[in-house]
Amino acid sequence: MTARLNLHDALTAFRAAFTYDHPEGVTVTPRVEGGILRVEVRTQDVNTLRGFDVVAEPLESEERDALQLGEDIARVVEQELMYGQLPAAGEDGAFRRIVV
Repeated sequence: MTARLNLHDALTAFRAAFTYDHPEGVTVTPRVEGGILRVEVRTQDVNTLRGFDVVAEPLESEERDALQLGEDIARVVEQELMYGQLPAAGEDGAFRRIVV
């Protein structure tokens, strides 16, 4: 069994890898909460708050290192932003969650 990877190192790797020039008004908020690395992407349009969450909760057996995890999350966020319009929150108020 390998040691659990350091999510703060993965967060640093995300910040270095995320270079996408996202539209004005879109906020990208990465943070570590306990054993989860979460990136919240939000924007407010005329009608509703829109966005999505990308989360990683690596297992102890995770084969990626922190650098690879951060880069993977950055790539997913960039791909989702390229689609254009962000999804609205569901009826329960939760945003679409993408697990990396």
